[in-house]
Amino acid sequence: MRIFKQWVVAIALYVAMILDGCLAAVLHQTMSYGNSRASLLLLPIAVMVVAFEDDRNAKEVWLALAAGVIADLYFYGIIGVYAVGLPVMSAFGRWYSRVFPELFIFRLIGLLLMTSAFSAYVWLIFRLIGWTQASLGQAGMSILYTAGWSALLTVLTYWIWAKLARNYPFLVDLDNYRY
Repeated sequence: MRIFKQWVVAIALYVAMILDGCLAAVLHQTMSYGNSRASLLLLPIAVMVVAFEDDRNAKEVWLALAAGVIADLYFYGIIGVYAVGLPVMSAFGRWYSRVFPELFIFRLIGLLLMTSAFSAYVWLIFRLIGWTQASLGQAGMSILYTAGWSALLTVLTYWIWAKLARNYPFLVDLDNYRY
């Protein structure tokens, strides 16, 4: 049970990745607006909230890298988009939580900034490799629409990820932890 407690956040991120894919498949009609489509970024939101709440654990950047590799293989079949984006988001979240107050509104602003930057990064990568022909204007509208969905998902799931990050920090043996 002691080992399981150390891996709860990793297992929860894996579940979030699968839920992200399933919900995106089910909700794809509702996530369209004109020529723009929103992305359901449950996994990046989870990585950011975990980084906000447990900013002293450097092992979470490695967790974000592993989650990114697995998510890339799950979603795209190539390694690179999430494998770069998630560790950057985790490192940003750790920095952001040290600089700004621990208020939900500040965390929400930082999360929306990073999910918007992540959406722009994904659009740029897809544009460079030829997987999308969306213009910059369409990408901008998609990023705004994605930010709205990210705000909704953050409000709905923040408490879950915060509780997991606080109660079950990644690879920290809580039985032998000295306060």
